[in-house]
Amino acid sequence: NDCVFHLTGGNDKQGFPMKHAALFPYRVKLLCDGHSCYRSRRTDDPGRKSVRGCIVNTIIIGIVKQGGTGVPGLTGNILPKRLGPKPAIKIRRLSSSSQEDDVSK
Repeated sequence: NDCVFHLTGGNDKQGFPMKHAALFPYRVKLLCDGHSCYRSRRTDDPGRKSVRGCIVNTIIIGIVKQGGTGVPGLTGNILPKRLGPKPAIKIRRLSSSSQEDDVSK
């Protein structure tokens, strides 16, 4: 297959992000300052953050270029939409239409 993937990151089962600075297969608390995985409340305020080591558990990838046949099990299935239609009263409020207008389309 001629698919090109881009590795965008990874996390463990509980959702903790991976960090290249930690060379462990488990979670550690790092002192982070302005890097990924941590946003300080004040400027130059470091804080401890639980991150997963860089040994792979789950990888997040994005497809840059899809090949001719695709990857079975990854590009073949189309997931249904999770969110259903909004109630008509909400659509009428957003578009400021009257009660007689048809908003079902």
